[in-house]
Amino acid sequence: ETDPNSIRMRMFREMANANYDVHMMQTVGQGEKCVDIQLAVEMLHYATVPNAYDVAILLSGDKDFVPALVRTRQKGKQVCISSMRAGCNRVLYESPHIRDYDVVWLENCLDELIIPIPPEERSRRDRAGYASSFTMMRVVRDFVNAAPDHEWISSRDIGQYLKSIDIADSNMLEELKQYYKGLRTFLMERACNLFDVKFPEAGAIRGRGEFSFWVRVKGDSDDTLLTEFKRTQFFTKEEKEFLESYRKEKYIEHDSYQRTTMAANDFDSGDSNGMEELGGDSELDSFDGISSPALNYSQLTVVRLKDICREKGLPTSGLKAVLIDRLEHDREIECEIIEKQRRETREASMRSNRAAKKTPRPKSTGMATRPPLSSVADSIQTGNIYSQALPQMDAARYRDPRASSAPADPAVAAHLEALIKEYLTASGGSAGTRDIGRYLAANGDSHKGNRSALTELKEAHGSLLTFIHLREDV
Repeated sequence: ETDPNSIRMRMFREMANANYDVHMMQTVGQGEKCVDIQLAVEMLHYATVPNAYDVAILLSGDKDFVPALVRTRQKGKQVCISSMRAGCNRVLYESPHIRDYDVVWLENCLDELIIPIPPEERSRRDRAGYASSFTMMRVVRDFVNAAPDHEWISSRDIGQYLKSIDIADSNMLEELKQYYKGLRTFLMERACNLFDVKFPEAGAIRGRGEFSFWVRVKGDSDDTLLTEFKRTQFFTKEEKEFLESYRKEKYIEHDSYQRTTMAANDFDSGDSNGMEELGGDSELDSFDGISSPALNYSQLTVVRLKDICREKGLPTSGLKAVLIDRLEHDREIECEIIEKQRRETREASMRSNRAAKKTPRPKSTGMATRPPLSSVADSIQTGNIYSQALPQMDAARYRDPRASSAPADPAVAAHLEALIKEYLTASGGSAGTRDIGRYLAANGDSHKGNRSALTELKEAHGSLLTFIHLREDV
């Protein structure tokens, strides 16, 4: 049951006191609450009631409301959409026929919407869970400071680290989400004196990519923590037991900074400039990171999660929690693959540089010749920044390490080739790789099993790009 003293319930009561018509609904269990359908029904119902309203203002970024918005306008009512940029589907702000006004971005109105919490109320909320603000700040500070080579740490790594630390019958991440409304809110509002926070390309409308941000410790953190400790009036029994046994070395593993390291490698071109950009005074706002691993699946709808599962060739059955676990597992595999590819590329680059130093340069003949295709592929493989601009591509470079090393089954290749040809023919001779991937995900494998053709392609060849390059003859 919803706590009657929760922030949400207090908000509903305040709206009712301000003469809003608040509709409450009781549901059973933790599943879908049919809120989207109820909102759409209410919008259309009152659109048919004379003088009920003139403008329907929808506070949502879900594209499932598009049919209701279109029908509402057909009833002679005007429609306005208000949403957060990061959570708004592009259909709602790019389609001209579903709204009468420009989208109202809530980020631009926060100064008018947010009311500061009084100090006494903040102090009361700090004691809602097992961990006080002091304990949470100390744990995050220790993790950020313990990074061996990085000053800025990815919020994704911090979240995974907090999830691994148990306190009583919960963990630090759950405590943070339940009582501080998430890591971002906690760092920027409650712990702003201790941490600096930076976001990728502030103000841009990000689609389904990057939602993570970057954190570092400010100045003398010991003094800040000491001040916070003095402000904390008491500690719970569970918190005292946790602090007595807490040692950061107990929780930090060799791969605790995996996403931070992967992001730093994006800047690494063979010298130390990459780490200087990430940890120095350069503009970090332009950094986008790795969009797929950084995607926060918990913020997406079930429909969107199923779409992503189809694109990745994963099963689409199950509740939201099952879909998120499935995508998180696939994300971990992708991270391992990307890290392995980068490591191999750097090692190959180092070997190439050493070989270039030992090999004497040939004398110029005064005639420019085009290098053979194999040498171009080798230069791309070794990371030559000039060769990367050439149009030639090496399929082996894009081969997924998950792909089988055994010889490809001719039946599998023939089945995949037939499906791709079928889709290209239906599309008029050309199509995007994303659309082809979706078509493969919607068709079965060559053995008529439970797998999709896209999964079979990944297991046999690694990626669609690799398969196409291997079949250039057709």
